[in-house]
Amino acid sequence: MSLIQQFQNVSKSSLNRRQALLGLSLLTLTACSRPASTTPATDSGISYYTCTMHPSVHAADPGKCPICGMTLVPVMKSSAASTPNDSIATNAAPALATADMTNGTVDIAPERLKEIGATTETVTKRLLTRTLRAPARAEIDQSTLRDINVKAGAGYVTKLYANYEGMTVRKGEPLMTVLCEGWLNAQIDYIRAYRAYRRTPTASPNNSFALDNKLELQRARIRVWDLSEGQIANLEKFALSTNEIDLRTGHGLSGSFDVLAPFDGYVHMKKAVEGMRFEAGQSLLELASHNSVWIVARFPENQASFLNTGQRVMVTFPSMPQHRLSGEIGFLDPHVDDQEHRITARIVVADENHLFHPGLFAEVSGEVPLGERLSVSSGAVVPTGNSYVVFVDHGNGKIEPRQIEIGAHSGDNYEVLSGLSEGERVISSANFLIDSESRIQGVLKTWGTRP
Repeated sequence: MSLIQQFQNVSKSSLNRRQALLGLSLLTLTACSRPASTTPATDSGISYYTCTMHPSVHAADPGKCPICGMTLVPVMKSSAASTPNDSIATNAAPALATADMTNGTVDIAPERLKEIGATTETVTKRLLTRTLRAPARAEIDQSTLRDINVKAGAGYVTKLYANYEGMTVRKGEPLMTVLCEGWLNAQIDYIRAYRAYRRTPTASPNNSFALDNKLELQRARIRVWDLSEGQIANLEKFALSTNEIDLRTGHGLSGSFDVLAPFDGYVHMKKAVEGMRFEAGQSLLELASHNSVWIVARFPENQASFLNTGQRVMVTFPSMPQHRLSGEIGFLDPHVDDQEHRITARIVVADENHLFHPGLFAEVSGEVPLGERLSVSSGAVVPTGNSYVVFVDHGNGKIEPRQIEIGAHSGDNYEVLSGLSEGERVISSANFLIDSESRIQGVLKTWGTRP
């Protein structure tokens, strides 16, 4: 019986259609590897030349199939007199593979398995890990952003020192000088309260308590102007050196003061210009800290179940491969992005040397231990649409295509949820069948059979 007839019987059987297809792919590899006869067309025993993949091709001379490019094989006159599907030359090499659909296996000669480089492995339990990987970028640590404004009153910007965005500032340096309404009276009120506290004898505990309360009230009022401890200390020093007459006239006091930087950082946003008028509480500058940055990673949604806050990950930068930072996930977005189907995670890393500028591309990776689980190598698994198939080696050339259910993908291994048992042997180099399967599907369509 010819090779095509064998496959017709397989396609007509009532057994699983996918097993027939995968068995057919093994046989096709055998057929494709046979050398075609080069007997000239003038040989009286040859009727015509055809393609093993496309039997409808009839050619008078040897050559290539016009459809798939395979070498044409001769059809002997005795074969041509029979059915059109019996179109393989009678002098072709004997088949090295046959399908035994009674037990769902395919018999392949051991020498053929060796020829195609098939290797096997034992299904076993391994310690698996889930690799997490996501693109990321450095962003401003929003928790350090500070809005610079004057809360206590309106006024004018008489001098702006932090006059461009991105400018580096140091803690205690003046950002601007402002002339404010009510600032002169606020100074006088505080000076009087401080002088009374320092110069009035505390004759009784009750008196001392009253003086402390009055000073603390004025101190709270003066702090609304966002003065530093140094500025308040200078004001207290002036209070002890001035006299009541000068205090009444405001001699030695200024109607303007400097707004100082609260920390080391840079100007993230500048809204003020020299000479402008502002209202109480109006945003004038926005400062960002240099000491830390956010690494915002966007993980695929199929990794979301493996992510947790506090989880340690590694941060690398393609532009600076020498820098590898270890950090932990401090925030995990509870929502998955509707368009990109990714989940956002945030890692805070120190940046005291100001190397990781906002906008810098990064990569975040991590490993989640899954424990010991039944697994096979990735090379043993053949994806076939919505399912996965392995080829179980029963020995002596008997190969069984078997559908399995896979779980986590760990490195070069797949977790096996069902379909295999520990100790079974599978072909670990079965990926070569993928291309053959696509060709077999074409053959079955030619025969009018749906795969």
